Amino acid sequence: MSVQTTLPSNALHRGWASRFLRSFWGRDTAPVAPAGRSATTGPIPLDADSSLDIATRLIAEDRYLFVLLKDAEVDESEVSIAWRAIENQMALVPYGVMPLHSYSGATESVEVPAFYLDRYSVTNRQYQRFVRAGGYENLEIWPREVWPGLLRFTDRTGNPGPREWENGRYPAGLGEHPVVGVCWFEALAYARWVGKRLPTAIEWQKAGSWPEQLTGGACNRYPWGNSFDPSRANVWASNIGQTVPVREFEKGTTPNGIYQLTGNVWEWLDDPLDAIPCHHTEHLQSARPLRRITGGAFDTYFTNELTCHFITGQPELDRRVNIGFRCAVSLDRLRPIPGTGETSNP
Repeated sequence: MSVQTTLPSNALHRGWASRFLRSFWGRDTAPVAPAGRSATTGPIPLDADSSLDIATRLIAEDRYLFVLLKDAEVDESEVSIAWRAIENQMALVPYGVMPLHSYSGATESVEVPAFYLDRYSVTNRQYQRFVRAGGYENLEIWPREVWPGLLRFTDRTGNPGPREWENGRYPAGLGEHPVVGVCWFEALAYARWVGKRLPTAIEWQKAGSWPEQLTGGACNRYPWGNSFDPSRANVWASNIGQTVPVREFEKGTTPNGIYQLTGNVWEWLDDPLDAIPCHHTEHLQSARPLRRITGGAFDTYFTNELTCHFITGQPELDRRVNIGFRCAVSLDRLRPIPGTGETSNP
């Protein structure tokens, strides 16, 4: 397996977008810095024709965020197309103050800056682009501590990819189902590859309950309100017993059009978790590092585990068939919509 080690682990700093576009030219893998130039040098001007071709390719691969970063030197026509892509595939969650629930039971008010969240979980079809582009061979997008373990992230046939795939391909007919069988590190690497990140717990909670909180009321328990309804989500009570396409259960979406924040698959969050709450006087400590998961899945039985603020987690390296993920991006990283000077639609 070939590897590339040019960029540092914090490669997504300001100024990287233009260097990425230059290095991307003619490649199918994730970014490397140009030869003879350090990762901290300023943006590299791009030839207009080549930048247009690269931007078009990025948008086609759902990597439109690289076109929208403030320091990406791309054609304004491509910026407009990329903005349409982000509005179709992501939803704006506005600034607000939210009560953050911790595993200890304490609650504190936290300011949540505006951000975009994927409307849908990452699908098998989307993740296959990452696999085919050599994502598992590209060390720059993986945390250094997991480099020795990359050879373990294989499918049933020993090829790089999610646990349940075969020969580097997802199961037939499941292209629009959420990708599962990926650990937290795999989710993180994909998010970096598309120019995004994993959402935080407070962002997830706000995305699922912000309409009530904006008016000063309590957070909703579920994306649609406070009463559980199995017809709005793919959970145990729905009697489906497996994942469904990410665009199903429209009745369970948030008011701004985010699908399946409850049900179908649990989803990895960025936050580490020190302990999982059990009884009000007890907490489960894990021998391995935990990351938070949220939302519940097709096999989740208890309705309290499906709420927007339920706290649980899984070891970072677990590759379960009921855990997937979606991505986020902070609004302040994006350039204005052409002709408006704004970074969100009116």
